[in-house]
This record gives sequence, structure tokens and C-alpha cells, in this order.
Amino acid sequence: MTETIDEQPTATWEPYDLVYVDPDSNTVVSKVELNKNGDIKALPYIPKPPEPGKEERRRSWRKFYPWGTYRSMKNVFKVDGKPRKKEPTKTLDEVIEVALKEPYWD
Repeated sequence: MTETIDEQPTATWEPYDLVYVDPDSNTVVSKVELNKNGDIKALPYIPKPPEPGKEERRRSWRKFYPWGTYRSMKNVFKVDGKPRKKEPTKTLDEVIEVALKEPYWD
């Protein structure tokens, strides 16, 4: 059974609201919940299902969503800003082949 968490629109968050953030998609998950003692509940991270043909790795530790004020999470995780740059996926062999065919100084 997979659970999904509804993402809230960004217009509803005040700068000093405590929120959980999904670092993979750079979105706010929900407002922070408190227990009876006034301590913050840890919201368990719900991993995405593995791609077909790849097995899921088991981890010995649990992962939780990071939380903080909306203002600080907006700066740290770029919640409302531009998406983060993707890491290059080309291998060194592919890059060298292109560099030999098309040198940048010509």
C-alpha cells in the first residue's frame, strides 16, 4: 500500500509557519504537527517505488522529511525558486569523443 501526501499550494504559507519539505521535488509537504507534549512529530519519508527492473535497496535506518520555517526552507531547498541544476550524466568517454571531434578553440 503506497501513501501519498497532498502538496499544498505555496500561497497558503506564511514566512514563519513550520513546514515539512520534500528535498527531492523541492516542495512543501504539509504543516508541522505537534504531539501532546508540544514536541514536533517526525514525518516519515515515503520513498518512490523503484523503477521496473531495479530492486529496492533496504536501509537499516529510517528517513524523515526535514522541517523548519517556510522562510528558511525556501532558502535552503529553493521551494519557490528555480529548480536545482541536474547533475551531468555523461561519462568521461562520451565527453572526450565530442571534445576530440569539436575542439572549442576552432
